[in-house]
Amino acid sequence: MKSIAEDNIEIDEITIYLNLFKLHKSFLLLISDQPNMGIGNITLGSPPAIKGLKSLTASYNLFGVDKKLMSTIIAERAANILKAPVLLLLFLKSKKSDDEILKPLVNFLNNTLKKVLENLE
Repeated sequence: MKSIAEDNIEIDEITIYLNLFKLHKSFLLLISDQPNMGIGNITLGSPPAIKGLKSLTASYNLFGVDKKLMSTIIAERAANILKAPVLLLLFLKSKKSDDEILKPLVNFLNNTLKKVLENLE
């Protein structure tokens, strides 16, 4: 397992940490508001099955009851950008609503993953 991205962003006085690891033909994505990470929601995102078609990314919530929609959106977005399965561990202890965090977090994720793709090519 090789770490290929480590970054953070501050959203409404909360620091969100992101770590991305390259696995064999897949990725492990850790997102947390705690510097030491943790296990929260676990979601598997799979990229579109047919290349060239605008098919949907599939996601499977494996564990966790809080922040299901957020973890689904993040896992699907990451799998779509990376074009590989992504296992997401989303650990957020903050009591902020998804509406306040989701959009800046997805923008941060998009920028980080685009940089990763440039470095992998």
